[in-house]
Amino acid sequence: MLSKNALIMKNLYRYIYLLAFFSFFSAAQVFDNSVTHRFASEVAYLYWPEGNFAKFHKEYAQPIAQLDIQDVDREHSVKIDLSNIKLTNPLFITLSSADGNKGVADFYSVEKGGYNAPQLTFEQGNKKRLLLAEIDTYIAKKNRKAVGTKSTLKAGGGHTILLKFQFAQKADLQAIKNLSLVLTTTNRQYGKSKLQANQIIYSPVVQQQDNSGIAQKYVLDKGIKQDKAVYFADDFDDQGWFSGIKQSVGLTEPVWQNTGELQFIDHSDVRHYSGQPGKSVNMRFLTSQNLAGNLDYYFAQHAGKEPEEAFFRYYSMLAPGAKVSGGGKLPGFSGTYNKAGWGGRPNNGENGWSARGAFYHSISSKSPEWGGQLPIGSYLYEANTGSKYGKSIPWGHEMSTMQPGRWYAIEQQIKLNTPGLKDGVFKVWIDGVLIYERNNMYFRDTPQMKIEKVWLNYYFGGVAKPKNNFNMYLDNIVIASSYIGPIRK
Repeated sequence: MLSKNALIMKNLYRYIYLLAFFSFFSAAQVFDNSVTHRFASEVAYLYWPEGNFAKFHKEYAQPIAQLDIQDVDREHSVKIDLSNIKLTNPLFITLSSADGNKGVADFYSVEKGGYNAPQLTFEQGNKKRLLLAEIDTYIAKKNRKAVGTKSTLKAGGGHTILLKFQFAQKADLQAIKNLSLVLTTTNRQYGKSKLQANQIIYSPVVQQQDNSGIAQKYVLDKGIKQDKAVYFADDFDDQGWFSGIKQSVGLTEPVWQNTGELQFIDHSDVRHYSGQPGKSVNMRFLTSQNLAGNLDYYFAQHAGKEPEEAFFRYYSMLAPGAKVSGGGKLPGFSGTYNKAGWGGRPNNGENGWSARGAFYHSISSKSPEWGGQLPIGSYLYEANTGSKYGKSIPWGHEMSTMQPGRWYAIEQQIKLNTPGLKDGVFKVWIDGVLIYERNNMYFRDTPQMKIEKVWLNYYFGGVAKPKNNFNMYLDNIVIASSYIGPIRK
């Protein structure tokens, strides 16, 4: 049996490995077959660097060669010499309109099958080799739906083909000679086309973990609740916390609604990140109901006043094997005042607002990159949007797709806007990495609306109930007036 110190080190090494994995994945992936103008991955709700595809392509596409596609309406191969490019692994190639182009060229994709698919031909070690595209898709100027499973690809007329080629992990790129890209046209063209072949050269910024927060002063959060910047903290290890928080916020009814007794689960049963014995909360999503759990922390009742800026960190894990059939709500901030900002009660700038977290549905197992993971984001009731309901906003980062069986430190900061101005701040950190930021939030037109509460809301829907039972685990809540950061191991 491992000692406590050995368990801590084991979990620490696992944590470092996961951070390294995500950094590698960012560099290697860039996009997948579900690409759209807005998303580099629509299935995972991952935004393009620079904001959208057009801006990304303008910034990182380097021209290779131009080619003319004749309007002959018969299949024929097109070969593009890549011998002089700076070879990368993976290799990303795009085909877009060249200046003056008026036509649209159609090519076969990998989905067509056979040797008509986009492919690289090259020589390596005196052998001729062929490599099919791992990802091939195309994007229109503002398409909202992914087209990566179609049997044809389009370039020109506002369409851009995107190709990814993955060499062997230990391939000697310098030994590759006479490299060419080969495409096959379909038997239907739409005018003579003049296309530009480009190479995407993109090196993502390695995002560093921010360890400047309050939590770095307290090993495993022990003693953090006494910090002068902390409003409230709990690790759930003392199960008497329930009556304590109930008393501290002045409630006479149970805080957790429609779940029966609050269910705890041992750290050993949830592969806890601390490596220490203790308890976590088990939020049970059942097919018979929408609400899994709800806890309201009211600032006025517990801290004596409502702030205009606050930070909130919690740890959460989606249970291993969980399949989530639809979207719902997660913890966040609000100032609903039991008037507006939830449930189809729109925010008019003077009645109520909210910024809960949100989850979407589990990604299909058919996605080789993201299968089984759960994208998360925010569900916002901003002021005067013209909509009766809130707006779901994905956080759009690879770290905001939850892998079942892995714990995440999720921290949110909100700073309310100057009444009447769009200058509010909203930030999200996952595992101490800043992954989402907005500086134009608009929640209120009156100074009377402040941050009323932290809303620990676990809710499925909308209206529809889960198709499957699943669990999410909760631990190590901290609410503070400044950045908190991940637990110090």
